[in-house]
Amino acid sequence: MRTLPLVVVGGSAGGIEALLELAAGLPADLPAAVLVIVHTSQRPDTALARILARAGPLPATLADDGAPLRPGHILVAGPGRHLMTSRTGTVNLSAAPRVNQHRPAIDVLFASAARTHGPHVTAAVLSGVLDDGAVGAALIARAGGRVTVQDPADARFSSMPRAAQRAVPDAVAARASTLGPVLADLATCMAHTEDVPMSEPRDIAPATGATAPAAGDLDLVRDDGTVPSRIVCPECSGALARIDLPHISYYRCHVGHQYGPQSLEAAQREAAEAKLWSAVAALEEHAALARHLAENMLDTVPPDYVTAAQHSADLAASLRERIVIATPTAPPDPE
Repeated sequence: MRTLPLVVVGGSAGGIEALLELAAGLPADLPAAVLVIVHTSQRPDTALARILARAGPLPATLADDGAPLRPGHILVAGPGRHLMTSRTGTVNLSAAPRVNQHRPAIDVLFASAARTHGPHVTAAVLSGVLDDGAVGAALIARAGGRVTVQDPADARFSSMPRAAQRAVPDAVAARASTLGPVLADLATCMAHTEDVPMSEPRDIAPATGATAPAAGDLDLVRDDGTVPSRIVCPECSGALARIDLPHISYYRCHVGHQYGPQSLEAAQREAAEAKLWSAVAALEEHAALARHLAENMLDTVPPDYVTAAQHSADLAASLRERIVIATPTAPPDPE
């Protein structure tokens, strides 16, 4: 019995437009199941599935836990749950920790597809910022699958396709309008390929087959493949370990939060800014208290609260000005 081919697609900012073009180019007799993640709002609606069903010949529905994988059918990840494949021919939904600050995360879908379907997977990374999908694309390529990206010149935001290209140097790049036929050709080739015994890749943790995987079940590599780092998790402050793949590294804490390098930098920058604003608040609170003491402790000989208040107020004003000047006005999209 041949393994059902999978087409896994991920996008973020600008990804919906590209996804609609991709869906329009898929044939009605596609021999693969299609799984889609686009970083959108957290509203639990089925709008994207309805739009995709109208954009092309394939039916599209919101993925439910335990939904079967069917050829020629698109399953769309809903908000707030990771979408994962299983070896039983179904999908699982999980509320495990966020990856790249997203749930659902593209890396989680891609990694699970690499683990369960190996060389029978074709991935597509569409327009988006930062690097969700790059690590998963590297794992798919390592498992023998194929990786495609929206041509960065065609993408509204080129960061995600470029990150996937760096992680998988031989990834096929195509305009969104031609990605559908490219994916269909690759899936057709996989459908006519005899199965070969699929060994468990050394760096991909085994699947449990649980309906709602625990946080540890999302680990992409085994603990013996990690390298300690001096960086803490921006979400839980746990120690981060670094995992090195041939063309990309990523980071994971013991809770299960995971980050590609660009996603980690963005999360750290956000956390650092929050701490700086906390420092501004602390200095302004100290200045206010010192002024109050200076004005109300007239019957004693207090320390120089006036000087202390002015010192804290000056520091707060200087720090506030530096934060405002240094904070980027838009997410980076490296060329």
